[in-house]
Amino acid sequence: MRNVGVGLLCAVAVVLGGCSLFSSGILYEETWSDTATTAWTLGDSETATKSIDGGRYHVLVKQASQTLVYWNDDEGPFGDVQIDVDVKHEAGANVDAASGLAFRLGSISDFYLFQLCPTGSYRVLKWVGGVSSVVQAWTQSTAIKTGMVENHLTVLADGTSLTFLINDTEVAELTDASHATGYVGVSVQSWNVNVEESFDNLVVREL
Repeated sequence: MRNVGVGLLCAVAVVLGGCSLFSSGILYEETWSDTATTAWTLGDSETATKSIDGGRYHVLVKQASQTLVYWNDDEGPFGDVQIDVDVKHEAGANVDAASGLAFRLGSISDFYLFQLCPTGSYRVLKWVGGVSSVVQAWTQSTAIKTGMVENHLTVLADGTSLTFLINDTEVAELTDASHATGYVGVSVQSWNVNVEESFDNLVVREL
């Protein structure tokens, strides 16, 4: 299990992420049901507390202005796949939080990130050589359930075509050739302390 920090806003750390929609063959799935066998980082760090509770992976952020990403590099890398994950806003003001799905993650310096904010917006970012840029700016969507509820994120990565769905509703179809393959992970972003997000039902499938 790799857990690496880099600077974004004030700091960044990184992890992994899926469910199902159009594809069939399962390449990897995680339900966070067993703390004894999980490959995911657990316990306390300076920036966050990671735990498994109620069959969900929880990340409680302890410092403001953090983007945290965790991934399991024993599974993958993956190229053209469908990735699904359930995300839930557990604690903290809606405007202070975002959760998401990292994919085609070659390292902490190179990956895509699909983020959802519980105020009802989403965005897509990418890191190339450690430099972040916006692929899709924050955009409001009625597909997002707002507040402390669960949302389902889906990414269809097919070559340079990247399709994004929230609760089985397509919200964006983008084209980008920066990354062709990599690991998958989950992400929490906070703009304040005591923001908590949780994840469940991560599945990576063949397209």
